Amino acid sequence: MIARIEWTRHRRDSNSSEITRCGYHVTLSVLAVCLCWIAYSFGRDLASGAVAWVDDLWVVATVVFGVVIWRSAVLIRTRFERLEPEFLLTGVSTRVAAVGLLLFVTARAFAALAAPTIGVAVGLALGLRSPTVAVTIVVAVTGLVTLAVTLGATGRLAILFVGRRLVQGGRYRDLLVVFGWIPLLVAVLVLRELSVSVLVPFAWLDGLPVAWFVDLALLGANDPATVDPWHGLSALGTVLVGVPLFAGETAALARRIWETEPVDKTAACGSKSLLAEGRLGRWLTDHVSRPTLTVARARWLTERRVPRGVLSTGYVFLFAAVILLPVFSIAGLPLLLLIGMCLGLAAGIVPSVDPIGVEYRTLPLLLTTVDGRQFVGGLFLSALGIGLPLVTMVVLPLGLASAAGIAETVGVVLVGVAVCACTAAVCVATGMDADRDEFVPVPFFFTDVPVYAQTGSVSFVRLGAVFAIVSLVTLPAVLGNAPPVYEAAGATGLSMGAVRLGSLLLTVLVAAGVSRIAFRTAVRRFRTYRL
Repeated sequence: MIARIEWTRHRRDSNSSEITRCGYHVTLSVLAVCLCWIAYSFGRDLASGAVAWVDDLWVVATVVFGVVIWRSAVLIRTRFERLEPEFLLTGVSTRVAAVGLLLFVTARAFAALAAPTIGVAVGLALGLRSPTVAVTIVVAVTGLVTLAVTLGATGRLAILFVGRRLVQGGRYRDLLVVFGWIPLLVAVLVLRELSVSVLVPFAWLDGLPVAWFVDLALLGANDPATVDPWHGLSALGTVLVGVPLFAGETAALARRIWETEPVDKTAACGSKSLLAEGRLGRWLTDHVSRPTLTVARARWLTERRVPRGVLSTGYVFLFAAVILLPVFSIAGLPLLLLIGMCLGLAAGIVPSVDPIGVEYRTLPLLLTTVDGRQFVGGLFLSALGIGLPLVTMVVLPLGLASAAGIAETVGVVLVGVAVCACTAAVCVATGMDADRDEFVPVPFFFTDVPVYAQTGSVSFVRLGAVFAIVSLVTLPAVLGNAPPVYEAAGATGLSMGAVRLGSLLLTVLVAAGVSRIAFRTAVRRFRTYRL
């Protein structure tokens, strides 16, 4: 009954038209036909002994197993949080509710994989001319999917339980979700540089139970040269033992979560005065107004409690890894310049990204008490307070330790600081153009308090525009440090070092000009902002 209720709710919430559902089924049918043809060709070659990559089918099984685990974990989390245990548990037991939810997730997985599985089974049976292989394929896929669903549900509820019991557990989990892809990307780049296949470090997976399902699927082929019957029977035994074990653990975790008092994952922190003079105030009190310093101090405090801007730097790393790093490698540009640009871009984004969303709750107060120049200047100052020491402490030692000279290192430091200022000004200028009515409360990392943000792709497009503008600003430095450019200038009698240093200084001037224009635009939009 629980599974049927969840399935009905899913069909109602999907709110898809008949055309959309028809297109989905047509896509699955086309995929099943394509897989049937591929499986038929594979089976025919396998029967003739012309297939050499049967031993690599564990990769396919591992990918399917991992995808099903991930999708089931996402679905179990979504559906689990929508249940109302205070009403549900008055009519059914905890075990019935958990198993019913698990059956719903399993049915969803089977509904998505039924057509491709049938296509592969029919094609391979025709290619091998063995009807029994179709049965063993269906049995193997059924066991693999059931095991993956129960394992994904158990793992996701375990993470949810730990996150509710431990304040730091939720923080570490969110850090892993946001920045966990960076070590993987670095590992892939290192393997490519060492000319090592990406699959080599994972070759040990060939001996795990997931690979045994390949032997179970091909058990009906009656080919002892390519199939280990004991591995197939071991896979079947793993399903018979693992599925009840994980299902029982899922029910136990659900009971622990529902029957224990959840702990808020938002860490407690004391209040701090935004009007205190502080170290920054003692340094800048004669040069910067007190409202500007208060805005900068408030932005730093908000960022420390909810690191919204820090998490946005993940897009900077992605932009640098996917676009900037290949361009710099192909053009032979110095990596020191790339480091300075990326640090400046990241430091400029941290305090200035999405100013309307960050100040959503206090925006009416800001518009009536703070001048536009003070508000934008406070965000600008907070960005420089992060970017100036960060760029200097990272780029200066790297430059002095590398082959770059002192002048060139100082030039890269200036470029990084200029990029930081330009990024902050452009970010605030583009962010102040957002309508407050478009912001809605959404859940966020590291806190149970919802933040306000625009839904859809609007914020991503705005951030992409910032990246594009800053990239154009740094174009003189990129061109001036490209070997073909400064070598061609050296052939005309100009000093190559002067060309490279001049391009850096030209970038600083361009960044200053763009920052000034963006600053004025942001101030004007703040003064004319309407709620």
